[in-house]
Amino acid sequence: MTASSPFWRAGFRPFFTTGALYALTVLSLWILILAGVIDYETHIVPSLIHGHEMIYGFGVAAIAGFILTAMPNWTNTEPLSGKPLIALFGLWLFGRLSLWAGTFLPYSLLATVDLLFLPVLSIYTARILIRTGNKRNLMLPGIFIILAIFNLCFYLAETGIAPHSSRVILEAAISLLLLLITIIGGRIVPAFTRNALAAKGLKVDIGAPGKLSILCILGTAVMMAGDLLIADNWPEPFAYFCALLAGLHLARLYFWKGWMTFSDPLLWAMHAAYLWIPIGLILKAYGFVTYGYFWEGALHALTAGAIGTMILVVTIRAGLGHTGSILRTNPYLTAALWIITFSAIFRVLQSFIENDFSEQLLYLSSAFWVLAFGLYLVNFLPLMTRPRLDGKPG
Repeated sequence: MTASSPFWRAGFRPFFTTGALYALTVLSLWILILAGVIDYETHIVPSLIHGHEMIYGFGVAAIAGFILTAMPNWTNTEPLSGKPLIALFGLWLFGRLSLWAGTFLPYSLLATVDLLFLPVLSIYTARILIRTGNKRNLMLPGIFIILAIFNLCFYLAETGIAPHSSRVILEAAISLLLLLITIIGGRIVPAFTRNALAAKGLKVDIGAPGKLSILCILGTAVMMAGDLLIADNWPEPFAYFCALLAGLHLARLYFWKGWMTFSDPLLWAMHAAYLWIPIGLILKAYGFVTYGYFWEGALHALTAGAIGTMILVVTIRAGLGHTGSILRTNPYLTAALWIITFSAIFRVLQSFIENDFSEQLLYLSSAFWVLAFGLYLVNFLPLMTRPRLDGKPG
């Protein structure tokens, strides 16, 4: 595609599309490796590549697409487009290719290529926000830098330099993504719910007390630090903290009145995604008390459940709005939201099962994940490659 193609007119187009494609590709590759179908030499064990790429490939692509699309609305500036967008996207893409290049690339070059994207994204967003005086969102470039530092530590850990294991660093990165959901989701979920109910003539008080929201944000940030500094040495006190934080998130969600949104998949899926946070934190507490580490049932409740579901529903909503489409799901998109919900449920249940059915449930969960993002692509690929339906720029 040329730089003037509609595909390069706004950040959500390449990043949402390729992020969804990457989400189903990475999981498919991981399952094929796990099943012994694919075997290749690599600097990093495949299980860690899987975890890393779900965060720094799929997750970061969704974050970049969202921020690059929302920021022009926050700052009244032109969106990044054309050749500059292609260049930024290229940094993300080359990072992904380097991770899957196996031993064809030297480890130092692999790491260097992958470490470029987040600092560049942070500098770009910081410049726009500072220039326009948008102080409210200045924490976002800071979060990108912290995520980049975690990425650096991941590569250093693989060489034995960092004080933590690469798995622990990825766990802290997961908590950082949960912090983003806590902050941004705390804005958009109650706002979209309030607006939708008001459009139906229902005047309902939607919104958690400010102090409760602050506690959720601060608590999630503390948990991220605890993943690095507390969890290994004091698993039980950390478990109690996670359980308390789960209660705070659940209370916050209660004030958003998600039970009034069942008729709208674009709303109930957001509430369902946030519900996975307290579920995952309870399971995290259970894992630290029972096993002494971040148990995989909790890990996938927070990743496949909270992060995966929130990314899918936000990319659907933003994709519809910014392509000029009607803000309403169709059978493909509604099915995708149900399917990813069941994918997360099956993956968490699989963690409790130790018989032969466990492997089958893992494959079923993976197939549902691939199907959910496949349905997203079937619906959005034509929209992403043509001008907005309403004739507006973007």
